[in-house]
Amino acid sequence: MSKGTYSDVREVVNARAARYADRFAPYGDPAVAGNPGAFNFKAFNSSTVLRWEYRPGSSLYLVWTQGRQDFEPFAGTRTLSADFDRLFRIRPASTFLIKVAHWFDW
Repeated sequence: MSKGTYSDVREVVNARAARYADRFAPYGDPAVAGNPGAFNFKAFNSSTVLRWEYRPGSSLYLVWTQGRQDFEPFAGTRTLSADFDRLFRIRPASTFLIKVAHWFDW
């Protein structure tokens, strides 16, 4: 989770200037400089793996991966617990995988 508000928006004028202060100037568009915006990004990813060795050298893997993500173009006044609540109300993207590794003994 990350939340922030932009301020003191600047643009690069001379990227190779010797002094750091000479590399940037205040952003020219007053609409952006006056209200540069904010963000509120949340993400949760988890993976679960089940492995079963059904014969020596042969295995079956079951994998479940779940991801949730939310972005708002403003910081807002929501608390951390409310951000978590919003994140877990979002429909997750789930992936299920099966892998079989079989040992052939010729």
